[in-house]
Amino acid sequence: MTAAGASMPPNSSCPGCGATFRCGMVGGDAECWCVKLPHLLPVPSSPSSTTGTTGASCFCPTCLQKITDERQHTPSPAHD
Repeated sequence: MTAAGASMPPNSSCPGCGATFRCGMVGGDAECWCVKLPHLLPVPSSPSSTTGTTGASCFCPTCLQKITDERQHTPSPAHD
């Protein structure tokens, strides 16, 4: 997260742990903190029109880092 993003209010809730955090995509920021992580998950679709947060939601920095670490260290299943 950038220094500017750190001072912005939270606008999302993590589906993994319930923590609130700032999602730059939802907030219309120039860049989100998550772009610095490897792209291993699809980006959620558009923000919810009623709450301003994503339906499937982004994960908080802690949960997304954990998911990223697990996926980078788990071999993909072999395809026939």
